[in-house]
Amino acid sequence: MDKNELGKIIKQRRNLLNITQKDLAEISGVTLRKLSDIENGIANPSLNTLVKVMDALGLLLDIKVK
Repeated sequence: MDKNELGKIIKQRRNLLNITQKDLAEISGVTLRKLSDIENGIANPSLNTLVKVMDALGLLLDIKVK
């Protein structure tokens, strides 16, 4: 999955839950700027950041090794 697709998934889930980027930033402990960059496919989040955001959204991070 590329960073653009990841950003779209995060944004869709956030919108589905009817929370703002600011709310998600506060819940996850990730800065608003970083969250915006992730949603817009600009940032390549660290695993730690990604886990925080996914947990806050109630999503599972499924990593498959090829």
